[in-house]
Amino acid sequence: MILLFEPWNLGDAIIAASVARLAPDRIILACNTLWHEPLLLASSGSLNLLPLNLPYVWRTGKKFFSLGDAASLKSKFSSLQLCNTEIISIRGDLRDLLAARRIFNGAKFSFTGWRPFLARKLAVFDSPFASGALPIRNRYRAWAEATGIPFDVIKNSYNVRQKKDDEAAVVIHVGAQWRSKQYPHVAELTELLTKAGCRVEILAGPDDLLPPGMLADAVQRPKWPELIDSLKNARHVISNDSGPMHLAAFLGSPTIALSRCSNIMEWLPPGVTALSSSSTPRGYRPIPAYWSDQVLSDWPSPGEIMACLNIGDR
Repeated sequence: MILLFEPWNLGDAIIAASVARLAPDRIILACNTLWHEPLLLASSGSLNLLPLNLPYVWRTGKKFFSLGDAASLKSKFSSLQLCNTEIISIRGDLRDLLAARRIFNGAKFSFTGWRPFLARKLAVFDSPFASGALPIRNRYRAWAEATGIPFDVIKNSYNVRQKKDDEAAVVIHVGAQWRSKQYPHVAELTELLTKAGCRVEILAGPDDLLPPGMLADAVQRPKWPELIDSLKNARHVISNDSGPMHLAAFLGSPTIALSRCSNIMEWLPPGVTALSSSSTPRGYRPIPAYWSDQVLSDWPSPGEIMACLNIGDR
């Protein structure tokens, strides 16, 4: 049995789910219970999920040495099961390894990603990646390699809908954990799409701040079932690098991922079009303002997005 140890954000859980959904009889995805509902809805219930709620993963209120209710997980496994279980992670975070060993003592551990993790934290380790001397590791490929599943199998499971319904909405999702990751020109992009004859839906999470110029009554904040329906049925989905972007790709929607402050190639799902700022870093290390609520300039322009969509005036 293989257990994918992924306690972090929605996007991280979906990347791991891209592998877990291919072999639910032998692969368990352990992730935060907040993501269980969207994952099960998006996979039509085909995932084998385990709750993994660790207090140190949150933006605020971190408790670095607490296992929270994840401490009870070991009671779900017998000693024999643990001996025959491989715990896998690709994140390279020492906190994950320490937590996994405390929870699943007796299992086998295969934790990778140490070099990318160090490169993300320290410029000296990122230098060969930022210069282009070494390639960036894509996380979808990393999970494929870690589990022994050919990446082409994952790629083939990302069947992007080819038939485009011109009456379907172009969905723009503006949510982001940090304001620095949020595309700031949504109002202008919406105007261009509307002039081109497109129906536009602007979506956000329950607590997401809105981009400049956006009024609250122009934005929908759907719950998981409604969000998944909107993404699944969209003509196109436009999103910054976020959980909803990964979810749209998981559902097979034609998706454009916008990036400004970190290298999208590390995170890019199969079949998704990347549109990045010329200021986007080439290595693992994001720009200094990444972990902030600063509104950034120098994003791809609304005109560039329109050209990428190939939507002209009607």
